[in-house]
Amino acid sequence: MRLEARVEVAERGVEADVTVGAGRTLALLGPNGSGKSTALEAIAGVVRPGRARIVLDGRELVGSGRPVPPRDRGIVLLAQDDALFPMSVLDNVAFGPRAAGRRDARRVAEAWLERVGCADLASRRPGDLSGGQARRVAIARALAAEPRVLLLDEPFAGLDVEAASAIRTMLRSLLADVTAIITTHDVLDAHTLADDVAVMAGGRVVEAGTATEVLTRPRTPFAARMAARVLVAGTMRGGALELEGGVRVPVSGGPRGGEAAAVALPPSAVVLAIGDAPRDRSLAWVPDAVRALEPRGDEVRVVGAAVAADVDAAVAASLDAGAVVWFGVPRGHLAYALTG
Repeated sequence: MRLEARVEVAERGVEADVTVGAGRTLALLGPNGSGKSTALEAIAGVVRPGRARIVLDGRELVGSGRPVPPRDRGIVLLAQDDALFPMSVLDNVAFGPRAAGRRDARRVAEAWLERVGCADLASRRPGDLSGGQARRVAIARALAAEPRVLLLDEPFAGLDVEAASAIRTMLRSLLADVTAIITTHDVLDAHTLADDVAVMAGGRVVEAGTATEVLTRPRTPFAARMAARVLVAGTMRGGALELEGGVRVPVSGGPRGGEAAAVALPPSAVVLAIGDAPRDRSLAWVPDAVRALEPRGDEVRVVGAAVAADVDAAVAASLDAGAVVWFGVPRGHLAYALTG
């Protein structure tokens, strides 16, 4: 089922265009507050948009005529809080099939509990489950309803690393051939689960494409940050990227001379130097000034106007905003066009 949606929720500052192909998984990637959850809620009908057009497999659900009621859209939203009903695990999962009038609802529920590794929890109540178990049951309940589209809002939120990893692996199998949208701020989820990625900022989709395109060839610095990449952008000149100020970074491939192009690198590939111009000619050195210091676990991302790098916290502690630094960019990376 192909889903095309344009939803506007003015009071939340959201005006988003979202498209996901039949049987594909779209990761809606963006930081907290970017409007990801609101977009899903508007598509599912939980939030009433000011304006919207939602088309599922060629059928208009919301648009020029009377909107199809949320319960009849075949779209299931799994919110972050799981919200299991105060009944047994088995009855939770059987709820959707029973509501659809299926006489084999119990068998369907048992089969889904088996698939998510929770068959032994059938008689338990929601209060007796761990966070990871509750999330598995909620996913089974959502899929047992046989949705035409499944919307998963931050499905790993609130889980410890081990539980999140296990459920991520489980979803990779369960979502095969299911039309689904997953909201996340974690690039690992996008790499693991998504066929396509849309990046949201300020309530709008600012970049979209296949997962490979967006995560390895981002076109904007914001999308690059969300994809855990550093975007080094400039103009192609004689086999090199020419940055503002005239610094040249030798690259391979790329578009024709004079066209806008970029390379996208993991921050760990960029070297930071402080003081005089470095002598190491194996790297292309870009003079820059510190714009921000962003803690990233055990490291700190030093963000400049043109480049960024992850460094040890002890190194970052010696830097202030505006400090002059040098970023060493590896030579020869494959460049790609930023236009067209």
